[in-house]
Amino acid sequence: MSRVTREKLISEFHLLEKKAELLNIEPIDVFLIGGGNLALRGLKSSTKDVDIVVVDREQFSLLQNLLEKPVRGYSIYLRQYKSEWEYDLGMMAKYAHPAEQFNLDVFVRRVFRKLYLSESMISRAEVPEEFASHEFFRIHLVSEEDIFLFKSVTSVERVRDVEDLITLVETGLEYDLIIQEFENQLSMDDSLKSLISEMIERVELLMQQTGTVKGLNRFRKYLEEVEG
Repeated sequence: MSRVTREKLISEFHLLEKKAELLNIEPIDVFLIGGGNLALRGLKSSTKDVDIVVVDREQFSLLQNLLEKPVRGYSIYLRQYKSEWEYDLGMMAKYAHPAEQFNLDVFVRRVFRKLYLSESMISRAEVPEEFASHEFFRIHLVSEEDIFLFKSVTSVERVRDVEDLITLVETGLEYDLIIQEFENQLSMDDSLKSLISEMIERVELLMQQTGTVKGLNRFRKYLEEVEG
């Protein structure tokens, strides 16, 4: 699987904006949460997976049409998988770019049936300067703190996951904001407490790599208190 650079990702998103304009579709708001977000921030040189979240089934349908509908001169993304879940939250699809062959993973509001794209996350998201003029395919980057939280509940067994988390720690995160958002997530879905033991293990693994980071240690202690 190829890797997509920041420059190529910007180019691809501009092409999707032009294609969306040609199709004259309603605006699509996509929220980047993973490696694509970090690449656009200049925090990593390239990524294999571009993870995006849309807020509901309607936005999902619009995006699906944009990616799959043939328009001369524009790529048709190849759908590799679409979940069969009958409800909105957590529905997902995986696409591959036909030429560059990077993955585009699309989630509806909830990621891997774990954390939600909350209203507070949406309010913190930024529109990169490169995409400020987009009217049809609108790009939003969730905050670095929210990326950290998403990654803290997914596997960190892969080297690149650990590297991404270390990169985020080195930016100087606001851990009070991370704690506040996780409390917000728990208020929406108490079942997320089942994730805490694994989150603690991942934070401890990260601490072994980064050394003493007061905020990170505070986050671990918070998780231990919530777990009881």
